[in-house]
Amino acid sequence: MAATQVTESERRPGRPRSTAADEAILDAATDAFIELGWDGLTIEGVAASAGVGKTTIYRRYPSRLDLLLAAARRLSEEKDQAPDTGSLRGDLVASVESFLRMLADSRSGRAIPVMVAATARNPELATAYTEFMAERRAASAVPIERAIQRGDLPVDVDVPLLLDLLVAPVFYRAFVTREPVDSTFIASLVDTVLRAAT
Repeated sequence: MAATQVTESERRPGRPRSTAADEAILDAATDAFIELGWDGLTIEGVAASAGVGKTTIYRRYPSRLDLLLAAARRLSEEKDQAPDTGSLRGDLVASVESFLRMLADSRSGRAIPVMVAATARNPELATAYTEFMAERRAASAVPIERAIQRGDLPVDVDVPLLLDLLVAPVFYRAFVTREPVDSTFIASLVDTVLRAAT
């Protein structure tokens, strides 16, 4: 009888994943990508920075691409939720302001130009990032879809194009011309896009 008894520790499944290790790995991967780019992002380097073994990373992320996409998803969680101000104009102004904060004050903003450069040279990364961005654009479209349901926008409005018209000028000023993006510019941008859309 004693020989067939199973102790409590033997019944337990494998040791649960460490949340601290998860965060350290994704932080290290994000920092490495921002500083070194896709070519400089290595499992060895991330493991050393995170203070874990390579096997700890591979148990979570089978490939370097899986690791980078997980880090990107974690970064996207830092973005503000889709606003609901009660009006389409208010929602769009808040959305553009949130996008600007993300570009200016977060690791996401520093990672984006690095990602753009990396996807231009790596088709596998480009495909995966396109799929990732489709998920993010769907979340960004929530205020617009809500406005369509309220009747504030026509049902046949081109939602992806409307999103592009709102964020592209901000992106262009932030990374190309370095012109200021202030509240006056954002209000003018939103009003111009709304006139075109309605």
